[in-house]
Amino acid sequence: MTEGPPPVPPPGHPGPYAPPPAGPPAHSPLVGPYGPPAPYGLPPYPPPGPYAPPPAPGRRSRRGLWIGLGAAALALALCAVGSLVGLKLYLDERNNASAAALDDTYNAIRQEKIEALLAAHTTALTKRDEKAFVAPFDPTTKGLVAEQTSLYRNLSKLPLADVRFTYLTKGDIRPVGGGHEVDVTVAFVHRFDGFDLGPVEEWYRWTIVQTDREAPLKVTRAGGFPEERKRDAITHYPAPWDKWRSIHVERTPHTLLIIDSSLRAAAQRYAPTAEQAAVADLAAWRAGGVSAKVPPGFVISLVKGRTELGSLYRTTKETPTESGVAIPVPPEGVLHSDKKSPVVGATRVVIDVRDAYHFTRGTRERQLNLFRHEIGHALVGNLTARAPGSYRVGEQETWLVEGFAEYLGHGRKPWLTSERTADSRAVIREIGLPRSLPNGPAWDLEGRVGYHYWLGHSAIGYLVERYGEQKMFQLVAEHYCSRKIGEVTQDVLGVSYEEFEKAWLAYLKTEVR
Repeated sequence: MTEGPPPVPPPGHPGPYAPPPAGPPAHSPLVGPYGPPAPYGLPPYPPPGPYAPPPAPGRRSRRGLWIGLGAAALALALCAVGSLVGLKLYLDERNNASAAALDDTYNAIRQEKIEALLAAHTTALTKRDEKAFVAPFDPTTKGLVAEQTSLYRNLSKLPLADVRFTYLTKGDIRPVGGGHEVDVTVAFVHRFDGFDLGPVEEWYRWTIVQTDREAPLKVTRAGGFPEERKRDAITHYPAPWDKWRSIHVERTPHTLLIIDSSLRAAAQRYAPTAEQAAVADLAAWRAGGVSAKVPPGFVISLVKGRTELGSLYRTTKETPTESGVAIPVPPEGVLHSDKKSPVVGATRVVIDVRDAYHFTRGTRERQLNLFRHEIGHALVGNLTARAPGSYRVGEQETWLVEGFAEYLGHGRKPWLTSERTADSRAVIREIGLPRSLPNGPAWDLEGRVGYHYWLGHSAIGYLVERYGEQKMFQLVAEHYCSRKIGEVTQDVLGVSYEEFEKAWLAYLKTEVR
């Protein structure tokens, strides 16, 4: 999953700076370690840059505090793990002829038995039968029943719809004692009622044992995939209901806050801010006049510190530097999806309430900016589409993705009133005006990330001032839906990308001189 780059020094910091070339970048396909891209595979659009909060008035930023990307974070997630077909090959890699022979010879742990177990497990949850829910789990495995009891009680607190546990695949069948065991990939399919447009998947790895032909199946391990496989970026384990022994759910009309029970007071404190941000972003979308459907609400988790931020819906090896992140979650059936299937089923927002800039030393306005920014990513995340006729995700320009979130985060106010403006003017005094919009690898250039966010924001501001807000929303929506930026500027604005960029540069020069 996306992690922030190194800290950003103040604008006066010396260092190399090479503005990106003019015009849209030429993206080269990325190929993961398991072969060419396939369903939910490696997108060719560039990895996103982090969000660097502007420095507080009266001082220069000594360290970047980051917010991760929303829907485009999918790019980094998938770049980290390779194509989904590769993942499916890994899941199936040991389901070979020898395993099939064991299946036929010993009738060992047949798929239909596993599916029957999962169907009963689903029924136990929907019928609120805790005893039946934990019954399949081996009581002799230390802590397993207690973990599943906590999971059951957490899931029972959630407004879940379309909830079920389904079989995905199994690995090799191994002799153990007088019976057999097998590793099974289980999808927890669920939809939050009133918040998700459709069901999504979280994946578990269970180890199932059958001591003899007639014995019932027992689960001896339930959790995530082995970390060394780096599969967490698209398995989305652990979710809040897995991570915390007891969760608290704070609901507003447009937000669902799922947090560790120890943060109940914080959830109650920040729920009105999250709701205000959601209402503002949804109102902006409606004002934009785009017919594409967006989520009616947003699922948010609050965490205590960077370590927790990096271990919810993902597992990072290094301490993250984001202040928050919007994580796209795959839709149901992603392993069997085709070129026309959805790419993003829903987006989960995670916010660090121990972040100094926004919370411990921040203001309510900064907190509102952060919520609006991340919810802005979640707002349009479901629009993310594959490139026409391809399993790849369509290209997305980083300046547009982050500039749009900045525009909403800043409350749709004029971009020059952003707290980034002072430092960004200093960058321009140091290196001169840019020659193009920031994108691709140049986005993450040391000491320039906050400046690039500001440039993206300025481009969205230019679109609104020159063409009107509705045209801006239309352009963003169509670009998310996999149309290339040059096609979109021509169709929506009536100009080529080169003409648009040239006009923006002239506008920027006029505004900042």
